[in-house]
Amino acid sequence: MTLTQRVPGLPWATAHPFDYGDDHAHFDITAWPSGDGATVTSVTARFYPLNAPADAAPVLTVTDLEYLNSGVWRSPTPVVLPAFGAYRVALDVRDDHGYDVTLPKAGTVEYQQIVHFSAYKQSVPPDFDFDHRTVTVHGALTLTDPGTGQVSPFSGATVSVYNNSAGYSRTATTAADGTFTISLDAEGAIQTTGEYEPGREDSWTHTHAYAYLSRPDYPTSEPTRIRLTSPPDVNVPAGGSATVTGVVERKVGGGWVPAPKTVVSLSEAQTGHVPYVSDDQGELSIPVSQAGAFQLAVQATDFLQQSPAEDIHVHIPQPGAQFTGLGISQDATGHGRITGHLTLGQAGPPPTGTTVQVQYSADGRTWRNAATTTVGRQGLSRDQFLCDVRQGSSANGYWRVSFLGNRDWLPVTTKAVYLWRTPTRITGGKPSTMHPAPNQKLSFSGSLQQSSAGAWHGYGHAIVQLWFQPTGSKTWRLMSTATTDSRGQYSLGAKDPRSGTWYVAYQSPDTHHLDSASVHTWVGVK
Repeated sequence: MTLTQRVPGLPWATAHPFDYGDDHAHFDITAWPSGDGATVTSVTARFYPLNAPADAAPVLTVTDLEYLNSGVWRSPTPVVLPAFGAYRVALDVRDDHGYDVTLPKAGTVEYQQIVHFSAYKQSVPPDFDFDHRTVTVHGALTLTDPGTGQVSPFSGATVSVYNNSAGYSRTATTAADGTFTISLDAEGAIQTTGEYEPGREDSWTHTHAYAYLSRPDYPTSEPTRIRLTSPPDVNVPAGGSATVTGVVERKVGGGWVPAPKTVVSLSEAQTGHVPYVSDDQGELSIPVSQAGAFQLAVQATDFLQQSPAEDIHVHIPQPGAQFTGLGISQDATGHGRITGHLTLGQAGPPPTGTTVQVQYSADGRTWRNAATTTVGRQGLSRDQFLCDVRQGSSANGYWRVSFLGNRDWLPVTTKAVYLWRTPTRITGGKPSTMHPAPNQKLSFSGSLQQSSAGAWHGYGHAIVQLWFQPTGSKTWRLMSTATTDSRGQYSLGAKDPRSGTWYVAYQSPDTHHLDSASVHTWVGVK
């Protein structure tokens, strides 16, 4: 019975490729019986050239295949075929259930000359280093006839040598004696691999071949450094960029020389590692447009050691500075106070010595610097500022606070705050006599006025006070109070047996007026 495909309940078998492990063509097949309980009892193999006519006679018949195990049968002796190339294998399989099948296409085998690297060696320079890296590979190929065992040089073969240190391969053609030589440049420790891969026309007649080395060759590793030629602190305008420059150098003997085409790494906490490569003169030119603390170092290779890191600080003004808790106020004496906090984004409090400008404008349009105060000065928290201000007799007007920025943060200015208390003044206020008798009552009169639209007007129904300080005393004493009439006129009187200084005062009880006082007058008692 002839089968061209596997049929349940009938024997089946497939041919394996030749096993050339000992330079001979060993032939194996795997056979399956017709079913459970059945056993294959014999296998016969016939070999036909792959493109032979259907009625061609086999060039070899093997009738005595021997059972090994797990369904595998083997020819007791290596197969010898009349020519190198591809062969179709036909199998006759019989089992003990009485089935006898013929499988005309049980597989294809390739009868090949066996290719070997009879020699393979790589040679590195005696001073294998950055400047001396040309590696030479010498080898030879041979052909072994699996039928006769004859060994001969393999000439005209294309050999590939793979450079593991650089990720590429070089090829060479073997000479008449089967030898070849290939030179290549190492990029570090090198352990080449040789390969012969048959071309299309040789794929049925020649085996693959590989050559491996037991260990790599290591070059000498030289110390490196980066010599910056630009400042390590780089100030970049907002929205701009700058360039970090330097020279990558390696130590040769007792001196330093440029290291061309060398990879360096610019690293920063947020961006990670970014590689750059020096030019043919070892020079670096790295554009930067992001603020941060960077480190620049040579990446280690087999030829070059990692360099000490060079610290580079790139300063680009960023948004994020802000004022919080701003307070701008004026008390009744005309004394202004400005307080608040300045923070710089996620950096928090500003650096020690940071200042802010307190700016004043009479009309809210034209500004000038009225004071400069330091953030975090003694007695304040690290981000706090406090400043007392006055323009003339009061703090009336527009006020704002400005941080002028620095190399890391953009400027920021608060909104303007308008302060206003109505000015007041006291006219008169002089005693009725400058030399009273003891316990003689003194009289004081005049008017309390407030400013409105640039003119002074009487301030009626307001309380004024009469104050006295005896000569030699440091204490002022309230002697009398009075309420102004509808025109702002007042009249006060008091007596004291001692000589001293007198004055009339208005102390604002609200948040809309400024205090005022008359002239101080010394009175001598007779």
